[in-house]
Amino acid sequence: MLPLFFASCVLIDDDLSVCGEELVVNYQMQLHTELSMQLQTELMMEAEIPVRNALEKWLEPIFTETAKDVDLRFFSSETDELRYHIHEIINDKRTSYTIQLPKENYMHLGVANIEDNGQVHMTDVDHAESLQLSLVEGTNVPSLSTGVFTARLPMEIGDSSANFEVHLYMANSAVALVADTTICDSLLSMSGTVIGSAISFAVRDSVYTYDDSRAIVLDDLPIKHTGGDQGKKMRSEDEVNNTYACMVVSTFPTEDDKPWNVVVRATLVGNRHTTTTLKLEEPLKAGTLRIIRVHVDTDGSLVPDDTNQEVGASVELDWKQGGEHEIDL
Repeated sequence: MLPLFFASCVLIDDDLSVCGEELVVNYQMQLHTELSMQLQTELMMEAEIPVRNALEKWLEPIFTETAKDVDLRFFSSETDELRYHIHEIINDKRTSYTIQLPKENYMHLGVANIEDNGQVHMTDVDHAESLQLSLVEGTNVPSLSTGVFTARLPMEIGDSSANFEVHLYMANSAVALVADTTICDSLLSMSGTVIGSAISFAVRDSVYTYDDSRAIVLDDLPIKHTGGDQGKKMRSEDEVNNTYACMVVSTFPTEDDKPWNVVVRATLVGNRHTTTTLKLEEPLKAGTLRIIRVHVDTDGSLVPDDTNQEVGASVELDWKQGGEHEIDL
């Protein structure tokens, strides 16, 4: 635990009688996703080990229990105005502050790991009611590069010292698309986006705002395959080593009662393009990792595995007539 102590009386005037007693505020990061366990459970085959290792490395800064930086704000419950602000680099999962505030009721808001995340920023920070985490502007937004954690806690400061425990919980989540590309010899590349995730988060009320016109771009994750011929080394007459591609993104959650989409465009030899829209009914929750397993068919279309029963798919081909069809799962 890294203790950081601040003793100050934030005053509107010089009347020291309005100073409250010291209060100690203890902070701790709370992460509920067991990343390594989930990856080992869902990607357990020997051929999937390179995918699992690459995903774990990429996701470590997202599903982390360490806060590099904290931004802590204390607002008057009566006027909603900012009374006290702390911004510190801590590089720890716990920290503690001793501060002194005027006797008043407060709404305390905290945010962690915002400093190195260029895709999300704090807006309207001078009032608790309006303070938000907002994605950068644009039609296609890059993946969030850190796990962002937030907290909110009403505080009553009276004539005696007080001790508060504040837990910061993860506000974003992640999606990984794991594609078996073994049978699609003509595949050159894939790109994708997530559509339907939130674009902002009101910290005080813990409420997300959504806009389907904004898409979050999936990162192409390089996979180091083993074996010859790009991983398709013959083991017997009937068996080949599977070759996998992976794309991953960190984004805000999706709406509880509304489907969301992962749209993937495959580029094939001969300037052929196939677009697959995966429709997911189960919402993406804050602090969770969703792994979507598919295989790439010979025409570049994505077919969800049997383990993804709630995932539907529609396909568009722009390289031959009559190229739109539905896949019934």
